[in-house]
Amino acid sequence: MAGIGFTLKKMFQKETFSNRALAYLYSSFIAAGPWIISVISINALLMIMQILDVIAIERNLFSATIVYTFLFSQLLISPIQLLITRYLSDQLYEKKYEMIRPTFIGINKIVFFLSLIICTIFYWNKPIPIYYKIFSSYLFIVLSTIWILMIFLSAIKNYKLIIKAYLFGALVTIGLLFYLIENPIYFNEYQSATNFLIAYLLGLTTTLVFFLYSFFSTFEQRSIYEFDFIRYFNKHFSLCLIGIFYTAGLWIDNLIMWFSKFELTILDTFRFAPYYDNAIFLSYLTTIPALVLFLVLIETDFYLTYKQYFANANSPVTLKEIKKSENKMKKTLSDNLFFTFFTQLLISVTIVLLSTQIFNFLSINYMIRDIFKITTIGTLFNIMSFLLILIFLYFERKGNALFVAFSFFILNGIFTLIFKFLPIEYTGLGFTLASFISFMIASYILKKILKEITYTTFALQPIYIAEEKGIFVSISKFFNAYLFKKDMQKQNYKKATKK
Repeated sequence: MAGIGFTLKKMFQKETFSNRALAYLYSSFIAAGPWIISVISINALLMIMQILDVIAIERNLFSATIVYTFLFSQLLISPIQLLITRYLSDQLYEKKYEMIRPTFIGINKIVFFLSLIICTIFYWNKPIPIYYKIFSSYLFIVLSTIWILMIFLSAIKNYKLIIKAYLFGALVTIGLLFYLIENPIYFNEYQSATNFLIAYLLGLTTTLVFFLYSFFSTFEQRSIYEFDFIRYFNKHFSLCLIGIFYTAGLWIDNLIMWFSKFELTILDTFRFAPYYDNAIFLSYLTTIPALVLFLVLIETDFYLTYKQYFANANSPVTLKEIKKSENKMKKTLSDNLFFTFFTQLLISVTIVLLSTQIFNFLSINYMIRDIFKITTIGTLFNIMSFLLILIFLYFERKGNALFVAFSFFILNGIFTLIFKFLPIEYTGLGFTLASFISFMIASYILKKILKEITYTTFALQPIYIAEEKGIFVSISKFFNAYLFKKDMQKQNYKKATKK
């Protein structure tokens, strides 16, 4: 995030409306640009399907494929997302740039292998054509690779290219779709759904190619240590669990509702709940302002006071100076979080009050609207819980972040199960209640962390640096030794052939 903050600070130096507007626009693209573009492109495809009067079974097949691909690709990446972010930060801090490229290659090998296994198991004996299974599996692999690359993109810092890549990918999707509408590829079954899937798949592949070009042209230094990151599972396994439980918490209510009165099963392959899924999806779109504000305020305001406090804590200065920087950091963080929360609260409540008019104008089903009104309040508390988890990680309080993520996962599962059996008007209340309680827990923990910050900063410092040990360290060494051996054999072979 340091690269983002540096750019935003330059934009905010000039106190002009146009400069500030540009900074917020830039932040919006960074925080949610890819998400917005993806949502627009997918919904555009579904809208075109409806205009062309594509039969319901094909529309639902395409929609379910996209939902499943997004859900399970995110679950697949969730264990490594925060851990790899930490690993990359450490390598960049130590200026070990040669470790970035091989790390991506190593992770990608593992994810590619797991993706193939998941797709093979899921689509085995499913009553859909083999060609549709192949395209769906390819989409899953492409999207999983993009999630991995998004972790690395904070290191690249070329955010303009990211937005351009998504925009160009979306344009390729729409352009190719119009071509396929006039010149469809013939398939025995589900021709429309397959052609739409091909258009979306090639657009996403275009985005991936842009990302890969940017990544490999930025990090040209090579190394054989492709699996060095595995040792981080030993020291930072809690980051792995935070990613798993928070991501699972985001989706568990959807999974439960797939087995409710809202469920719809497509070709004995996909089971989902269109009304609930769409309501939740639209609700999360309303939280974009909170993400943008957090990015701007934390990176341009809080981070400076945070950095100054820990600089003082690690310098031979008086306790009075440390307490002064501590109070300044606390006030800055509290002010920023309060401002973010109340701004998002105002936006969420306004959208809920205007939802009837908005949904009628967009011709969206009233059942989605009624669920949306409840879940929008839930996503407000959920996004604030997520931001507090990030703050915990700033202060190296991984245990607290894990507790909040685990609490949200358990509460969302329990409350959604309870409210699932109640009348339709209560739908979404389980998610909202779980999000609210998780937010209250996170707020209490943050208050406690800030109260004890100076004590924990000094008391938790290690007395000595222990040697890295554990099963994951051994696994990392084994794979790296194997790759080193293969690399030596390759070099020896090249020398022999030259002679």
